[in-house]
Order: sequence, then structure tokens, then C-alpha cells
Amino acid sequence: MTSKRLSALVLLTVLISWPLRTYSSDYVFYCAPWKEIKNKKTFKNNFSIKINNSSLSILGGDLDINFFELIYSHPSFYLFSSPSGVLLNISRGSDLKEVTLWQNMSNEQLFYVSTCNR
Repeated sequence: MTSKRLSALVLLTVLISWPLRTYSSDYVFYCAPWKEIKNKKTFKNNFSIKINNSSLSILGGDLDINFFELIYSHPSFYLFSSPSGVLLNISRGSDLKEVTLWQNMSNEQLFYVSTCNR
């Protein structure tokens, strides 16, 4: 085997086995406490949102819903859903993100809103 073929084989092997994680997109946003839209109640704990590819995790905060998957991407927003059916909408565009969470609990619709930045 010639040195050119050996170099090409090594390069091809490296490219194929290159970790997929290097192509993922990780974003972390720091958010103000949730505000309940209906009662104008503001929760007391800040939280963070971590987006890794199409998965979203909420770290901290006062709500029990923590994991979401991307279900729709629009030019002006992203829409995520949790396994329990809770929807989370994140605006696109500027550095300041508006986050809206909708949950249907015991036949009552609850809406929460927050703002996040990087």
C-alpha cells in the first residue's frame, strides 16, 4: 500500500469516526422567574434553559416540568413538548428570548411567561 493510499485511509477513518457531538448545538439561557399570566403571580426562583440539538432541559425554577423535545421550528419561534403534553414556546431573533409555557392541568389551562438571555 502506498503512502498516499494509507494517508487517505487514515483520513477517511478519522472523518467517519469523528464524534457527532462536535456538530451538536448547545445553548444555555438564563431566565427570570416564571410569571403566571392568569393570576399575575411571580414565582421566586430563577432558572436556566439548556438546549442540546432538539432536546430542552429546564434547570432549577419552581415548575416540575423539566424535559422537552422540539416538535416545530418556525422562523419566529421554536415549539417544544414534554412527554406529559406541556408546550413550551421560545421566540427567535434577538438575544432576549420570550418563553411561554402552556399546561392543561385538571381541566384548567395554565400559562406561564418568562424572559431569558444568554
